[in-house]
Amino acid sequence: MPTVEKPAISVIIPTRDRSEMLCDALDSVAAQTFRDYEVIVIDDGSIEPVANAVSGHPCKPRVIRHAVARGPAAARNRGVREAAAETVAFLDSDDLWLPDKLARFHAELNRSKRQILYGPMHPIDERGNRVPGRTKPCYDGWITERLFCSSFVHVPTVVCRKSILIKNGGFDESLPVCEDYDLWLRISLSQPFGLVEEPLAERRLHPSRLSKACMSRNLNVKARVLQRFAEHANGQLDLDVANRRLARACYVASRAAFWDGRFRLSREMYCASRTYGATWVRSLPIGWASRALVHFEGEASDPEPVVAADSASS
Repeated sequence: MPTVEKPAISVIIPTRDRSEMLCDALDSVAAQTFRDYEVIVIDDGSIEPVANAVSGHPCKPRVIRHAVARGPAAARNRGVREAAAETVAFLDSDDLWLPDKLARFHAELNRSKRQILYGPMHPIDERGNRVPGRTKPCYDGWITERLFCSSFVHVPTVVCRKSILIKNGGFDESLPVCEDYDLWLRISLSQPFGLVEEPLAERRLHPSRLSKACMSRNLNVKARVLQRFAEHANGQLDLDVANRRLARACYVASRAAFWDGRFRLSREMYCASRTYGATWVRSLPIGWASRALVHFEGEASDPEPVVAADSASS
């Protein structure tokens, strides 16, 4: 039998009920100047007929369906397992690539011998217009401490060797959000990140983004991810730098939970922020108010998953 050659890159796109935006994302893949790729779409429990919506698309996506939604981490992990190529590229169904994205990253991956590359993104609005002033600084090399202080590695910019994802345990499927931030932090302990400085991806800002769906939950999960990582950073974080970041993250999570009426969670995160050194002058009003209102809290316990210190590879 003839040998079937593997593609150079497997493009992994998780989606759920975003058929129109997914088609736009696939259009941006089809427009790539680099052609040696396969496309894997993970339909994570959509109600919409995703497979029908993309049937006949020029980039010939292979659609794999989860009958029940399992979240973006599980969808991306499934895509990695199904990938035929040794290199994977991630794209979210509501985001876009510029035409030279894969060509530039493929060339840099081979030239630099780095195992993982990323770059900046241009934010755009729902009409495709550029949104100014929303791009974070990016860094090359050993980025652990900088990444701990600021989440600047964005999924739709990442191209990496499949082996390092598997070696580092993949995306933590217990996390409803921040699963990418968690994984990049873990990888950063053992791998330098390569930076392609030209923005070759576009992030579409729209109201239904998962990252903006429930801010009190998202900020709580983010704070817990940072806490867990700090415990396993193997001396690669300056203690004062880590404590300042944790104090701020826990305070912001406490404040968001308070305004969402989740006073038990607010109190918990307030106490954590004080443990890491948050000043009482700034944090005391939230701490005092959340303590006073805890007995009005209707929730018996926090509905979000608690991120245990040993629940993912580190």
